[in-house]
Amino acid sequence: MVALIKTIKSLSGSFYYNERKLSSGDASCLIAENYPRQLSDLSQSDRLGMLEKMAALNPRTKVNGLHIFLNFDPANQLSPSLLKEIARFYMYGIGFGNQPYLVYEHFDAAHPHLHILTTNIRADGRRINLYMKSERFQSLLKQIRTRFALATGTTGAVLYPRQLSRLIYGKSQTFSGISRVLESILNEYLLTSFTELNAVLGLYNVRAEGGKEGSRLFKNRGLIYHLLDGSGNRIGVPIKASSLPFNPGLNRLEEKFKRNGPLKRGLEGRIICEIDLVLSSVKIYSAASFRSSLKTKAIDVVFKIDQENRLQEVIYVDHRNKCVFKGVDLASAYGAEGILGRLGDNVHRAMEFEKGQGVHAGDSQQGLPGDGLSALVNLSQIPHQQDHLSVSVVKTKRKQRGRKLAIKH
Repeated sequence: MVALIKTIKSLSGSFYYNERKLSSGDASCLIAENYPRQLSDLSQSDRLGMLEKMAALNPRTKVNGLHIFLNFDPANQLSPSLLKEIARFYMYGIGFGNQPYLVYEHFDAAHPHLHILTTNIRADGRRINLYMKSERFQSLLKQIRTRFALATGTTGAVLYPRQLSRLIYGKSQTFSGISRVLESILNEYLLTSFTELNAVLGLYNVRAEGGKEGSRLFKNRGLIYHLLDGSGNRIGVPIKASSLPFNPGLNRLEEKFKRNGPLKRGLEGRIICEIDLVLSSVKIYSAASFRSSLKTKAIDVVFKIDQENRLQEVIYVDHRNKCVFKGVDLASAYGAEGILGRLGDNVHRAMEFEKGQGVHAGDSQQGLPGDGLSALVNLSQIPHQQDHLSVSVVKTKRKQRGRKLAIKH
């Protein structure tokens, strides 16, 4: 079981995200807890209105909502009544049992999961401060696992969103396809830069780009989204951000990146641990085996390679904790030079193979704010090393502070 708590400034944004899923048949509303009327008697405006009225009781608090995600192993067969019990038990456990909250069951992934929306403002106008240490969250989730006899041991691949797949030009509708991918990624993943955003979008053959310097699009801080072919090249007609229903333009994305920064603290530990475990295996001696092994752990590895086959950067997409990290932000041992050094000289051959398969991610960042790309590494200049290198363990402090918590059992 994985629990994520995301603090939000806009209750309406998260509310309508869930309501759109409800309208499309990809979700059902299970509970409207602590509302004055039964769920069946509440309109859409009633459901949102209750939360917004409570939040308005404390106008000084700008971050006045919680969007909670409860993810369960696909081995669990969870009925709606059981999911309701789990949601109520969890909300009481974190101190929000008396707050009004909405519980949605989503059907857009291969594993059972709930979205819970509530406010941290009490009826008397006081704010609820959610200061629970990691140990208390772990204890709560253990109680839920035992009380409801939940199965554990999720494999990586099942955590990918079910409704998302690589968009294929000529087979996928460009506008609706890009819109669907963007909505899911921006709502679910903690992204802090355009490099990270394009790393995830590239998994579904989509790329965000600004205009060339001096162009009208650049001067107006515009943003467009391209569909990509199998080799990472632009194809078809681009879609302007302003034409999409939720307008994922530069201003909104930069604000989101800034908010997500502190929320990622502590989530890098799982990625570092999995990389070290994978590289300690004698079977891992190429980029292909490195990437495929991490993929089984629900971590995609994105290699940014230029046209001269030089590795720019390594980016890790953690689909379990819904976060993205550039390798150099973890530590030098997980960036381009570090990974190449730990893999050995077989990397050059592996990269050539992957580039032929169209897996390279040398995407354009033109017109977008800089992300501090690391220096280019020429793969052919890596000195000869043994195939199986000893793993250097990089110690990092896992910060428990932050507004987003991820606990897995």
